[in-house]
Order: sequence, then C-alpha cells, then structure tokens
Amino acid sequence: MKVLEKKLGKKRAADVIRCHRDSHTTKDDFKRVRESGLNAVRVPFGYWIVTEPRPKEPYVGPALKYLDLAVDWAEECGLQIVLDLHGCPGGESPEAPCGRRQRPESRWNWKHWDFASSLNILEFVAKRYASRSCVTGVAVCNEPSGEVPAKALISYYSRAVDRIRKAGMSASSVAVILPIFQRPEGEDSFVQRWTRETQGRHRNVCFDVHCYHCFEHFHGYSFAEQLRATEENQQMLQKHPMVVGEWGLCLGRATWCTCGDMEEDTVISMFAAQQMEAFKQASHGSFFWNWKEAPEEKEWNYQLAKELGLFSRPALTMPQWDGGGEDPLEELLHPSPAEARVHYGDSVYLRVFHGMYVDCEGTKIDCRWSDKGEWQRFALCEASGGSSASAATRDRRPVCHQDVVRIRAVRNGRFLAVQDDMVTTTRNKSSLDGQFRILLDGATTLHHRGRCYFQNEATKSVLNADGDHDGVFCAFEDYGLWQRVVVEKDKEEPSAALPQPDQKKQPSGRGSRDVPLTQGGARKAAAGTSHGTKRKASVSSGAAKKKPSARSK
Repeated sequence: MKVLEKKLGKKRAADVIRCHRDSHTTKDDFKRVRESGLNAVRVPFGYWIVTEPRPKEPYVGPALKYLDLAVDWAEECGLQIVLDLHGCPGGESPEAPCGRRQRPESRWNWKHWDFASSLNILEFVAKRYASRSCVTGVAVCNEPSGEVPAKALISYYSRAVDRIRKAGMSASSVAVILPIFQRPEGEDSFVQRWTRETQGRHRNVCFDVHCYHCFEHFHGYSFAEQLRATEENQQMLQKHPMVVGEWGLCLGRATWCTCGDMEEDTVISMFAAQQMEAFKQASHGSFFWNWKEAPEEKEWNYQLAKELGLFSRPALTMPQWDGGGEDPLEELLHPSPAEARVHYGDSVYLRVFHGMYVDCEGTKIDCRWSDKGEWQRFALCEASGGSSASAATRDRRPVCHQDVVRIRAVRNGRFLAVQDDMVTTTRNKSSLDGQFRILLDGATTLHHRGRCYFQNEATKSVLNADGDHDGVFCAFEDYGLWQRVVVEKDKEEPSAALPQPDQKKQPSGRGSRDVPLTQGGARKAAAGTSHGTKRKASVSSGAAKKKPSARSK
C-alpha cells in the first residue's frame, strides 16, 4: 500500500486494492476447494477489515463485505470456515505476517500490541457470525512474537475465549484457536502453564502450530532428518488439542544435497505423505498454506501441487531407530560411496549448520552456496608431525577422532587458517593457526555424512558459521550447533534402495502419478527462502486436509 500510494496517490491506490479484493478470491475458489475433497478454509484477515485503519497506517478498510462473502460462500459450498485475525492492532510481532514488517526489530515492542482493541474486534466478529453454522473456528491472532511474555499472552487468550463465548459462539459449535507457534519455552511448557493458570475452565480450545521445514535451523536438516521431524510433529499432536494452522511443501537447503539421486517431485511427494500421516493426529485438522498464491510454486500452491500428484503418495514405513549412532534412514536416502570412510587426500565437502557448504575464493573463506562445486571442494591433510607413517601409507590412512589435520582447498591449494577469529587461507604448511584437531561426534573414524568439530590448534577455538554474517569464523570454544560440520565425500552416489510403501495403499487414477523412488533426475541446488525469513502470502484460503473431530463439528 505504501508503494501504491507513492506511485498512484491514496485514492487510486485504494481503488487498486478494492479491485484486488473483488477479483482475487471468488465463489469459484470455494467450489474448487470443495471439489478437491477438502472440507474447510482458513481465512486470514487484518484488523483493518473490521475497523478503520489506525492513524498513519496505509491499510484500506473497513471491508467487512469480503468476510461476509467468504462466510456465505462457505455455507453454500458445504465448507467449514475458520476466521483468523491475522493482523492485530499494533501488530503481534515485528514480522510481515501480521501486516507490517518492522526493521530493526527493536522498533517493535510487545506492548505495542493493543490487546484491548484486538479483543473488541474478536467480540465484534463473534457476534456478527455467531448464528452461522459454517463458522467452526476463530483464531485470536497469528504467530505472536516469542517476545510476548507467556503470562501476558495467556491472559489475552483467556479473555479472548471469554469474549467470544459471551458473544454467542458456544463451545459446542466453535473452536477458539490459540497460536503457540515459535513459543520460546516450547509447546508442552506453554500448554501446561495455560492449563495451570486457567484451571481447565475453557472448553473446545485448541492450540495452533505451524509446521514449516524451510526456515532457520531446518535449512541444515538432511532429507532423513526432515522426515524424522514429521514423526516428532506426530508425537506433539498426540499430546494436546491442536490444529496445524499452516503447513507447506518447501524444504530447507540441505535436503537437496542429501536425497541421493531422487527427482525433485519424488522428494516433495514423500515429504507430503509423511506430513499428512502425522497430521492425522491433529484433533482439529490441518490447513495448507495456501490455496492460490505463488501460482508457479508447487511447494506453496495447493492446486498446483495436487495437479502434479504431490499428495498422492502413501506414507513410508520408516526404519526403526533408537536415536543412537547414525539413523539408518540416512543411508537409505543418501547412500554412501562404496568406501564410506574418509581418507586423507579424499575430496570432501564441508556442510555447516544452515545447509551451505564452505567455499574458498582466493584467500576468502565463506559458506554461500548449497551446491557442491569446485569452490567447495576440500581435502583433509595430515598436519606435519601428525604421524610417523610413510607418505604412501599416510595418503590412504582414514581420518580419525582427535587427528590434527590441515584443510586444503583443492581449487587453489591453500590451507584454512585462523586470523583474529576469522578463517582465511595460508600457504604455510606447518603453522599452528592452519592446523585443526578434528573431534568426531560419536565415532572413532570419519565417514561420509560424519559430524565433527574442527578445533584450531593455535587458538583452541572451534570453527563456526553464522547465519546472519558472511564468512567462516573460529571465535568460541563451544561445541554447539553453529560449530558442527558435516563432511560429505566427493563420490558419485549409488541409487537408493528405499523402503517401499504398502502396495495395497497405492492410489489410482489421474491424481496418483507415482514416480519410482529410485528414479534419477535433476535436483534443486537450493530451496526455501533467505535464512530466517518467513515467506507469507497476503491473502489466502487455507485447505484442511483432515476432517475435524466432533470438537469443532
């Protein structure tokens, strides 16, 4: 709106947004949702749809007729509808999903969120639609910042439930949805505190979680770790009344270098199947983000994903794993070379925690790309005096825990070295600042996909990456997530011998185009968006993938 007003003036900008609202989502969309076999839509709206925008805010409102139309269309098409207060007065966070991204983040404080005005809007909406049987859910906000204290958030949630109930939406017909996505204390702790402080007096409330696998730490997850994360979601959903208010098909960067030779659509459809299997445990269903935004991006557009058959694959039965040693699913999805051990002189790639690979350009060391090319190719060399074995023997000796190594960039022959907490390069083969002690995570010999830490011999600090700053560093003596490196051998990967789904569950028909799990093809070099930035569309109808239980009719 700010850009439109600057280019067109306030009146013409308002005309543009009105035209968009008239044409973007229509009754035909609701019909297609129903025809797709779905049973509910989640309609996000900003507070300015209900009231006048606040002073100096560029929104156009009120525009209640569009909410009225959405409810009418849902009723006519036999769909349930969740009304989601997606943007609250003052903003529930400094991020784009609430209608305005504020930078630096310190411009926003949680006390800017106007709880009183938000409650008034919820009460107004509840009164307006209390008699409409298709409205089976009201979300009291969306993705509130983790900076909001739990006590303040629980107080707001409890008052919101009371206001909605008093406005005529009974617990027998409408679920009140309370977001706990990104709570710093975790879902379990927040729900337990909610239960203690409200003493269980509220009925038919559910907690809203958003299951995305393409932001922040998920960029560093291998494909196996992504699939295991869906099992963790399943366990979470079994514990509490929950709705998965948003989910999608986008995967973090490291997925695409750890999925063997599978085609992109095979990877995405396997991921979709495991998610949908997990979401069967959600007491109040799940909603895909989103129905029609990003028309050429199958990871975010439900209609395109369905057309491509990405929801047609049955879930895999994944191998059992007790959490000790390497997950056997890793080998199934990202097979090792014939010789899995890493020897001195082997070409390797070093993947850091956010899914990028360490690269060398001249004297500069960084981690800027998620593909494996010449700039990312390294070799581990024994440090001088590290062994008394002959050179011929040394060249094929496997790399072991506690070995002192030098890390050579294959492209230019330079060695990594530490200078003032920064990692740079050197040609000196004997200086301590270019020597690193390799510490393996739970192993004695380094293998393909092995996790390790590189501790500099001169400074005793550990090599680390940083998701917010360019470069590779060696600034702390920690052994944490930022310091962990995954070593991958530079060998052609064999075809994966993946577990096959139960053939009796195999779907048929046009929507079931299934790709063999071992079929080769081009893979994405990268996926997702910039590290730590959540991509959201401005207007969407969510699509429920599971029929809600009797709790929400």
